[in-house]
Amino acid sequence: MLEKLTKLLIIAGYACLFSGPLYIHQPVAADEAKKAADGFDKPYGFYVNPILAAVKANDDQRKKITAIVEELRPTIEPLRKKFKEKQSTFLSGMTTGASAEDLLCSQRELSQIRGEINDQYLLMRLRIRKLLKPEQQIAYDDFLSSKGWLKKHPAK
Repeated sequence: MLEKLTKLLIIAGYACLFSGPLYIHQPVAADEAKKAADGFDKPYGFYVNPILAAVKANDDQRKKITAIVEELRPTIEPLRKKFKEKQSTFLSGMTTGASAEDLLCSQRELSQIRGEINDQYLLMRLRIRKLLKPEQQIAYDDFLSSKGWLKKHPAK
């Protein structure tokens, strides 16, 4: 009975771990074969130029938005690397039959790191939104939605 419960906890933890990152960081209509399990298929800052183009940012906005992204790089990039390392350890433990306690501990660490990363990206998005005009904010939301980073609610 304890063995079945342990296996169930491992499977549930594994499912919870990867369903969140895929939802948060993957394009909504992306081809399943192209989805990366960790959600970090592009380097940090990759989307700055597409965002600037989508919102039709003026030169001043371009400088300020790029500065925001670069300002948060020293915080976000190490978290992304740490997440990848911990994820690798977790997956290795899953395949080698690590104890349930070790796997749950690894899963908690991954969840905590994921939360920190999400907090930093939210901070970045909020700071960028402050620089945009209302029509640019709509274009920004549309861009974020197209990447699966923001769920747009239908207009009421």
